[in-house]
Amino acid sequence: MASIAGKVFALTGAASGIGLNTCCQLARLKARAVSIGDVNPNLFEDAKKTLLDINPDLQVLTAKVDVSSSEEVNAWIQDTVNTFGALDGAVNCAGVINQGSTSEQTPPLFLNETDETWNRVVGINLNGVLYCMRAEVKAMMDLPKAPRSIVNVASAASLFHDPTILSYCVTKAAVVSLTTTVSKELESLGIRLNAVSPSATKTGMSLQWYKNEEEAVADMAKRGITLLQPERVSDTIVWLLGQESDGISGVNIPIGASAP
Repeated sequence: MASIAGKVFALTGAASGIGLNTCCQLARLKARAVSIGDVNPNLFEDAKKTLLDINPDLQVLTAKVDVSSSEEVNAWIQDTVNTFGALDGAVNCAGVINQGSTSEQTPPLFLNETDETWNRVVGINLNGVLYCMRAEVKAMMDLPKAPRSIVNVASAASLFHDPTILSYCVTKAAVVSLTTTVSKELESLGIRLNAVSPSATKTGMSLQWYKNEEEAVADMAKRGITLLQPERVSDTIVWLLGQESDGISGVNIPIGASAP
């Protein structure tokens, strides 16, 4: 994918997991720079080392960003453009999930969703994507017109009806709707907007509820789900970022297991 070479990309939630794996793919394809916005600055040093080991010429900017704060998002995107003078694409990957034990909970399970847990997930998974898209598009509009691409990371959970992860399912479904609704408005600006909906992936978010990866794999197998390697997801994201996917906009691409 030669169209990635020399380009500048901004990614949220990219100090680990799918986001970092996407950065690694961009580094291999000779992107000029990646700007990582993440709420976990303790991961920045290792992430940067990983990327520079792949491509020593890659420029890496890191910033502590809580995507539920529009002020922090706006400042990060502005700093990205000020630093590199460009913004060719973006990946909105930051997300959280609430999942507690349901063994002592009685149906209907949605009554266990507190204001705090609901607002936390909505603030990051939905508001955060809106804030990022808004800042990214504004920045892109201020730059000379050129083909650009934004990818929002939703989830196969957007197709599920699972009350144990209610807020996650609802917000990821909303991300898909947000993506498809806004995409048409961006066509005339040369900005393509798409979403990906990966199934359970071998990242910290999917594995945090298990003792180890083996337990996670076994549990997912009982549900008919095979844990995806993060490369399966990042390959699709990078393809959408590149001009090899020119003409594709306003779609949500499922990756891995489909709805049960």
